[in-house]
Amino acid sequence: MKYLITLLFIVPLLLMVGCQAKIDQPAGWVKGGPKYIYVHIGKGEKPSLHMPFDEKMNCTDCHKYDGVDAYTAATITLKKSKTGRLPKEEIKQEIMAALKGLGNYREMYVLSTSFNNKPLATCIEFTIDPKTFTFYASSEKQSEKLFHIASNPNVSMVYVKHRDDKDYFTDPVGVQIVGKAEQLKLGDPGFEEAFNISLSTVIMPAGMKLTPEILERIQKNQLVTKVTPERIVFTNYEFRNKGLHFKQIWEADIT
Repeated sequence: MKYLITLLFIVPLLLMVGCQAKIDQPAGWVKGGPKYIYVHIGKGEKPSLHMPFDEKMNCTDCHKYDGVDAYTAATITLKKSKTGRLPKEEIKQEIMAALKGLGNYREMYVLSTSFNNKPLATCIEFTIDPKTFTFYASSEKQSEKLFHIASNPNVSMVYVKHRDDKDYFTDPVGVQIVGKAEQLKLGDPGFEEAFNISLSTVIMPAGMKLTPEILERIQKNQLVTKVTPERIVFTNYEFRNKGLHFKQIWEADIT
């Protein structure tokens, strides 16, 4: 009898687990991803615009999705090949130069957040602290992106340098950032410093003065979003003329 009771308990449980596993799997997803995403070329060939790479490497060393994350094959190449890559500190300086704005390191970005697997992209100005390589933005409370960040701190940001000729196919300059976001409110450790960094780069309307009363009101009604970058992919076609990858990757030290 005890064995029968055990079976009556375990079998439904196993069925539930099996059903849940099927539900959690993306519909139509196969290991390694769909084949149509991959580039198929002849043995020993490479595209004419292929970036420099270590000669001993095989195509499959890079152009294969390993199921760990959603890095594209092109980006994986940059990590696995040392040829054409700049030293980490030089990449950081190049990124800073591209994002210096008017010299105050303030620029407009597209910020991507997610809530319950539903993405949201918003335009927002961030200021970089050159000392810490950290991004700060001040925004009014109760905005949709803040609810997203409160639920999920994983964010992505992108910056594209404006071109008057609108020719973004030729020699584009762009920065893709992946990192962790933290919300700072009045009274939190680090809020004052973060708020001052963000506010100090704002271009104020002519004749507007920030009185202590106005500052107090702003601090109470706004939150500062602090983004600590984990990975930055910097695209600049000028690097190609120097025999380098036109995409350079900066990654934070793992602690």
